Amino acid sequence: MRNPRWLRYGLAFLIYLLIVGLVYYAEHNQEGANITTLPEALWFSVVTLTTVGYGDYYPVTPVGRFANLLFLLGSVGVIGYLISQLTGQVNQYLERKRLGLLGTTFSNHILVIGWDKFGKQVVDEVIHSGKPVAIVTNDKDEIDLIHEAYDKQRVFALFADYDNIDTFEKANIGQAATVFINFVDDTEVLIYLLNLKKSYPDLNYVVSLTNPSLRETFQSAGVRYVVSQTEIASRLVASYTFEPDVAVIAESLMTTALGGEDYDLLEYRVTAQNPYVGSDYLDAFIDLKRQHDCVLVGISQRQGNGTRVLHKNPSTGITIGEHDYLVLICDGAAKQKLTKVFGVEEGRMLDNQTNDRVK
Repeated sequence: MRNPRWLRYGLAFLIYLLIVGLVYYAEHNQEGANITTLPEALWFSVVTLTTVGYGDYYPVTPVGRFANLLFLLGSVGVIGYLISQLTGQVNQYLERKRLGLLGTTFSNHILVIGWDKFGKQVVDEVIHSGKPVAIVTNDKDEIDLIHEAYDKQRVFALFADYDNIDTFEKANIGQAATVFINFVDDTEVLIYLLNLKKSYPDLNYVVSLTNPSLRETFQSAGVRYVVSQTEIASRLVASYTFEPDVAVIAESLMTTALGGEDYDLLEYRVTAQNPYVGSDYLDAFIDLKRQHDCVLVGISQRQGNGTRVLHKNPSTGITIGEHDYLVLICDGAAKQKLTKVFGVEEGRMLDNQTNDRVK
């Protein structure tokens, strides 16, 4: 079936040619006429339709003047049509950009699928750590709210149907460091996770559950980091009842350190630039405390099968190697210094040198 738009364009062009022919037929043999050839008739029609009006060619016959009137009226329609088309294209481009359909160049970012109050709290903490975030939501009304709340240079928002996984390429999902699935219903999260892993089996997934009994189910599905909102809240409440200082410190460490008096748990990848490569864990522990007033509390090391093991407060005998991750307690001021000393930003990222993902 032919496109009706092109039929309209073809009909309009045919009418235009007929009017040009009418001008030529009426003018070319008349005394005093300056439109004597078909190219001159075409030129006259163009300058009239575009409202340029040089005045070098003009009709002298009643028929030619009537055709000129048609061109003048047509010029209003042509200019109006062109303006409306241009405006429509610009508006369409801006709308696609607003909805994130033009995509992002973010890499090594955090991808959040599903947007609500809890998701915003998570993103707020991630933003404080300096990581870029891509958010996927199926609610258009949330897009403007996300843009108003965050800097577009650091947060990318994409409107998409959650079932259309191919659209997630707009959020550069293949280059995401971590994917956080944030749905209310645990069963919905599990089903969605299994479908997503079919297309992206190597991504690092994090889920938040309301039912902690499903933790093993999700771990069996390939999710290493399963967080139970109710477990965290209950543990903090219990600590506040009989050891409030412990609870205060624990809650403080779960937030991002912004000022010099705030403390935070940080994780840094060990690169060749790191001054502690090849050092014993205990030696690094002592030096970090003396030099930067930071406490080394753990180290994550790669195993032969590509997985990682987290050693929490280990004894001596562990050597720090490249591609390990150091876990430290630091304040905001020390955090900035460590970033320069270690040569990397905090947090997990793609291990570009070994071309695999840190899990």
